[in-house]
Amino acid sequence: MFDDSLEMKLKLTIGKQDFDVPGANVKFIDVSVRPYGFEAVLNFWVSSETGKDKIFPEFIKPGEIRARLEIKPHIRPKGADPDPLVLQGIAVKKALLREFVLEDIKVREKPVLYRLYRINFTDPAAALWARHFPCVLLTDSSVRELLDKGKAPGAEIKYDWKALDDKHPICMLSPGGRETPVSFYDFVVWYAASNNGAFTYSAADNQYTLSEKKPQAGKAETLSGLEVEGYGIEFPSPRMHNVRLINGVVPATAPKEGKLDAAVDGVWRDIVVREPVAADFDKVFDLESGKNRDRDHDLHLVHKRFPLLTYLPDVIVEMEGGLWSKSNFLKGREYRVCDISIRAAAADEGPDADHNMPYSTYRVDMTSRLELKDEAAPNLPSFRDPVYPVCVEGTIISEQGKDEEETYQIYQDEQTKIDMLKVKLPVFDNKAVIVPFGPFFDSGHFYFTPYKNEKALIALYLHAAEIVRFLDWRADAKLPMESQGNQIVMGKGKDSKTSIDHVYSDDKPRLTITRTSSKDTEMIRLNEGTIILQTKEEES
Repeated sequence: MFDDSLEMKLKLTIGKQDFDVPGANVKFIDVSVRPYGFEAVLNFWVSSETGKDKIFPEFIKPGEIRARLEIKPHIRPKGADPDPLVLQGIAVKKALLREFVLEDIKVREKPVLYRLYRINFTDPAAALWARHFPCVLLTDSSVRELLDKGKAPGAEIKYDWKALDDKHPICMLSPGGRETPVSFYDFVVWYAASNNGAFTYSAADNQYTLSEKKPQAGKAETLSGLEVEGYGIEFPSPRMHNVRLINGVVPATAPKEGKLDAAVDGVWRDIVVREPVAADFDKVFDLESGKNRDRDHDLHLVHKRFPLLTYLPDVIVEMEGGLWSKSNFLKGREYRVCDISIRAAAADEGPDADHNMPYSTYRVDMTSRLELKDEAAPNLPSFRDPVYPVCVEGTIISEQGKDEEETYQIYQDEQTKIDMLKVKLPVFDNKAVIVPFGPFFDSGHFYFTPYKNEKALIALYLHAAEIVRFLDWRADAKLPMESQGNQIVMGKGKDSKTSIDHVYSDDKPRLTITRTSSKDTEMIRLNEGTIILQTKEEES
């Protein structure tokens, strides 16, 4: 812990009004800054001794509060002008901690002279996206389009990742389940983590970036040993397994194996997938192999003054000058700032101490975590995995025959040559999605095709869909319960069909095969002691 004179600027936006709070009126801060965002708590006094407290009537109303806090050292060597640590975010919690009342017994109403406020605020995405649970389906679209469609306002994101522009037949953004909601923020972070990408935040620009790799550029600045109380080096546990990807398809293909330098022979992380297309299997292997990135080491600093250089996440520093030893572990290495933790309380927390001054003296605890400049392992917040599938009802599409005919249509994927069906989803504005066509729950002996407008339960995944089961009976397929019958109905409709039914008549089984083509009807019936063969043309 150290004493330091800090210069602060606090601006609150409540509704459409801006309020500036002088820096010295901020009496306590607890800030955690990371490459992907921040969390902050601060207490500040507002005086109504000589004028009305304009914040109070707006602060107590429900609604959004935006905060901007700047922190930098007040006492700086000549020529040193570091950029301040800037935090711009949205309040997720607020409190009125204290009202300081005039205790003069001669004053009947005893007015409030000072109020002590507290706000907890975070970066915009953590505040808004973490409370946003959209359900979005796009077809023939990219993940970039899905993100732009699904995101909430109030937080800007830019993209530096070519794969985000790849087109997919289906892009599904899941809101999770009723008991397990998954936010848009969870989805963005999960997507970065599961695809070896990076999600970063620039507090100064108040902007997020979703990128293929972490930013690794930057010129190193010198961090003097006179500003550091001590340091420690943490070496994470290495992954000791090799990766083996197994494709559970027929005909079988050889597993693919990835090797790690730190892995122990014979220790495996087996992953079983089902990818009928060899190129897709290779993509999954490349993706899973890329996840095995061990961190080299983390550097943890304990500071003994507020840094006199621009000290923000993604800033590159080297340990030179001051009291740094020429033979220590840090010599010759460049580090990237990752996490910054600051807890500061005013030396005098009274409401009138340094009142309305831009700076004050604080008792400060400050630590930070740094990584090697070229460290490739991502820095990401915790997240919930998206919940898939999302199940909705749809109807089978067929462009064959007349509108009223119960025809079927099989489509073929141009690249994979896999047979597909199209399904219309009314809940998503009648968007059409493709699903694989196969035997479903029947043996390959039975070739039964879903017919036009048949209702089905559809499972939607991030980039795929499938039929879970069918939900209705075909017209004329149901039989009365008293018949205890079963029936198969095939064909285009009531005027062009073949049916096979087995029913009970007088408690005796009866089998009937009927072919109908407009007015022409043929029938074979097997009854108790009789076989009937009949062909006739119905009269108009």
